[in-house]
Amino acid sequence: MGQHYSQLSLRERVTVELLHREGLSVRSIAARLERSASTISRELRRNAKPTKQWSGPYDGERAHRLAARRRQWDTRFKLARQPDLAADV
Repeated sequence: MGQHYSQLSLRERVTVELLHREGLSVRSIAARLERSASTISRELRRNAKPTKQWSGPYDGERAHRLAARRRQWDTRFKLARQPDLAADV
């Protein structure tokens, strides 16, 4: 059977933030959260990018808001991208 993937929770993101600030490696953080190291690496890479409005380090609460916004944005144009699905709806 296939693997089941789930989004990082707010609690996990805050834990990533705290452990990252302590200087733990990506692999150490992943082991503590029982997640893949690539998941943690991707999380830090996606959500620690400086912007015009924010230049700080990784912030778990901010990352959770950004992830929620990305999930909503991805579904806005789903019917436009998938004509077969639009026809069924």
